[in-house]
Amino acid sequence: MVTTIERIQVARSEPAEADVSNEALSSLINIAGRQRMLSQRIVFKAMLALRESDGALAIAQDTLRTFADSHAALVQGRDGLPGLFSPALRDAFHGNGNGHGNGHVAKKIADFIALASAALDAIARKSPNAESAVQALIASADPLLSDLHGVTAVYEQESRRIARAQKKEQQQLIERIKSIAKEAHIVSFNGQIVASRADVTGREFAVVAGVMTSITKELEAVVSAFVKKTSGT
Repeated sequence: MVTTIERIQVARSEPAEADVSNEALSSLINIAGRQRMLSQRIVFKAMLALRESDGALAIAQDTLRTFADSHAALVQGRDGLPGLFSPALRDAFHGNGNGHGNGHVAKKIADFIALASAALDAIARKSPNAESAVQALIASADPLLSDLHGVTAVYEQESRRIARAQKKEQQQLIERIKSIAKEAHIVSFNGQIVASRADVTGREFAVVAGVMTSITKELEAVVSAFVKKTSGT
């Protein structure tokens, strides 16, 4: 079950999907994929540290910090990363298994971090429980790897979906530009007709000119939005 604190964290880190840039999506996919490698590195270095291999413990501890920090960045967002910006991603991390989620992956990741921290601490203290702690860590690694793979797949899926949505939106912008341009042409043509009449009044022409001005401003706004969208900003 998702706690109240987790709901608050999710709510604070939910940007509009339209605000998620291609660069951010690429970073999210890379980080999510890297988490799989980091989890395996933690386990491997913990095993070496248990055998008192030089430098293994320090590397394992540093890798664990990186893994935990990356997880926090993915879930809560930071440095331009949007956090869990879509229902699919929220379900991937916090789902209960009834949807796309794999049974609260966020909790499984937190449990893995706790197991790794306990194992490395036991190794550092040369505790008699160090070996059993490492064995528990090893046992958790394969299931977690599957979950991390699933999370990465969701990021890739969301990236493709957003790309399709952006392409559709760009096409709609193009169609709107064409429609406004056509309307501007018609109004301009009508304005020429009105202006050519012998009994034309200043008020009639002012109305036409006002409409032309309004349409021109709208066209400029649409062009600006289109440029912003296509530039990926």
